[in-house]
Amino acid sequence: MNNVLIIGCGHMGSALLDLWSKNKLYKFTVVDPLKYKIIKDKFKHKRIQSIASAKQIKNNNFDIVVLAVKPQVIEHVLKEYKFFSFKKTCVLISIMAGKKIIFLNNLLPNIKQIVRVMPNMPALIGEGVSCLVSNNYVSNVNKYKVTKLFSKVGVTVWLDKEREIDIVTAISGSGPGYVFYLIDAMEKAANNLGLSEKLNKRIILQTFLGSLKLLQHTNKNASELANSIAIKGGTTEAGIKVMKKNDVHKTLLKTLLSAYQKANLIGKK
Repeated sequence: MNNVLIIGCGHMGSALLDLWSKNKLYKFTVVDPLKYKIIKDKFKHKRIQSIASAKQIKNNNFDIVVLAVKPQVIEHVLKEYKFFSFKKTCVLISIMAGKKIIFLNNLLPNIKQIVRVMPNMPALIGEGVSCLVSNNYVSNVNKYKVTKLFSKVGVTVWLDKEREIDIVTAISGSGPGYVFYLIDAMEKAANNLGLSEKLNKRIILQTFLGSLKLLQHTNKNASELANSIAIKGGTTEAGIKVMKKNDVHKTLLKTLLSAYQKANLIGKK
């Protein structure tokens, strides 16, 4: 059984815990001063211990430590753990945006093996994508452990260089937010055409779902599929002309660049 320490349990931390806790091969200690009572009430079985402070940890025999706190408070939070005597085989997993491996190593010098992971919101239902990168100290055994852990919440992708994780933060990490924003915009636009909001929502959600599944099951790329629908003189072509005129591609490039630059900025603080 793997002993896992989770430091912080916000939206993503609790989503991961929900799915991880279903596997009996893991035992969890969750430290969160604000949510420890909620977690304690939610998870009744003995494999999950919920506490308010690191001072309450009695047995520091952890195989995996997961950092799931906001980057803005990480230095304050980890003060309690700086002098913990972690096992040499322990691996540290950070799901924070921006904060680099060298930064984490300075805060927790007693853990040499460090992996940064950028999961995304669909992990809530086991349909996420988690992009991972490690330092050179991480053993193959621990890489396997981390891969297995995050495979439980979706697809895992290992990156070659740490700088790439800031890029995927802008793409897959923030990506669900862009998708939800586009769906919201399409719903609001459709509501002006005369159908009910309930019907519009049903049609639009299935349109997105169906289109994604079609894209997964064809050899054509997104551009080829768009062109195959946009028949000359037809309705789809008329709509896409408006999107091209407003340079949607350029807008999305600016969107990704802005998120990428923000991830870089967080890492420098």
